[in-house]
Amino acid sequence: MVIVKMNNTTVECSIAASELREIGLTPEAIMNGEKKTVPFMAQLNREVGEQLGFNPETEVLMMSKNMMMDGSVRIFAIKMSNEDIQKSADRIRGSAEAILREMTQERVDAIKRKTGMEKGQALNEMIGQVSELIEQIYDQDEVQEPEIEAIAKHIVNTERYMAKFSDINSAARFSKIAFSLPITASKLYKENDSYYLTFVLEPDNENTVYDLRRSGLEYADDLVMNSAEQTHVEETGKCIIKEDALLHLRDMIC
Repeated sequence: MVIVKMNNTTVECSIAASELREIGLTPEAIMNGEKKTVPFMAQLNREVGEQLGFNPETEVLMMSKNMMMDGSVRIFAIKMSNEDIQKSADRIRGSAEAILREMTQERVDAIKRKTGMEKGQALNEMIGQVSELIEQIYDQDEVQEPEIEAIAKHIVNTERYMAKFSDINSAARFSKIAFSLPITASKLYKENDSYYLTFVLEPDNENTVYDLRRSGLEYADDLVMNSAEQTHVEETGKCIIKEDALLHLRDMIC
């Protein structure tokens, strides 16, 4: 996820479709506001709020969502204070009054009386003037100096993973490959005839999760994230390596 702070009141967030899939979401789910997107949008609200210094007691955070041609989602967030709300209301009111002045019944009747090309030209002129007035609603009263500041933030933050293995040799081979990844707090459990390696992943770039999943597909019987099954294993399974399990398993293979 790339977050661009345009100025003190506006932030733009761009989220790739692949990033959304990593956390079990789709661009369509974000656009439609599906229930499963609520935790992610709450996280995004917090991130944007921190960037803008948002005060929920006195300010409003307006968001607009757009899906791009490549499937990514672009979200604009605008912070509005009471002063901003008043300015917007004044712009809308002023534009509405100007539109009413342009579209008097007398002018409409005059257009209706015209014939041929003159009728079309008069109508187009009135519509053009009204369109300009509508556009003014969205114009800012004050042009802020650009303060563009961009940061890249992986939307999959620290996550708890568990890999299941049918034998300890497979767990050792997985550990040898995965040891280079930013993994912490690894433990090894045994329950029945299966081995379970639990660990915390701290992604440092967009390829980290892909590398982990690739290793899991090759050596593990299953790889789950933030699963209730992991909680069950931690409560009922026998912990045979209580810390640095990844290191100890890796050292089993020369």
